[in-house]
Amino acid sequence: MSNLENLTQKILDDAKKEADLIIGESNKKKEEIVNLKIKEANETKTRILEKASREAEMIKDRIISNAELSVRDEKLKAKQVIIEKVFSLAKDNLKSLNEDDFIRFLKGNIETMSLDGSEVLIVPEYMKEKVKSLGLSINVSEDEMVESGFLIKNNNVIMNYSFESLVDFLREELEGEIAVKLFKE
Repeated sequence: MSNLENLTQKILDDAKKEADLIIGESNKKKEEIVNLKIKEANETKTRILEKASREAEMIKDRIISNAELSVRDEKLKAKQVIIEKVFSLAKDNLKSLNEDDFIRFLKGNIETMSLDGSEVLIVPEYMKEKVKSLGLSINVSEDEMVESGFLIKNNNVIMNYSFESLVDFLREELEGEIAVKLFKE
């Protein structure tokens, strides 16, 4: 029986070696699969972190950009308020123009016009008597008046030289210059 035992033992030994080899290869395969999955997980983690980092940077940039736009808009609004005050002050100052400056303004403009004598001059109430005393070739209205500057009526045509109207007319042209002088940046 010793041959049979030897043969059996040899078969068992061979089977054990085969089993150990299969188990070894299986463990090696398992380790390769686990390492591969760990590598894939790390690559996925890296991609997710990089994407999150890019998205966070984009969100940060967007927030900064929106904040800068808001600041710019607020500055523009503040500048517009200041420019509006400048024009308002200009109108107020022109309304309180002294008599000599008003007369110079009135004469300077009337001299450049071709008037036929049928026109009516409308001036502020406080200037009516002074203008009448100038002996201009244009009639001064008794019942109409303007707040500032003057109007010339000829039938249905009105030439508007009121200071408010003139300032409004020149506003677009002057706004840029005023902004440059006020807000040198």
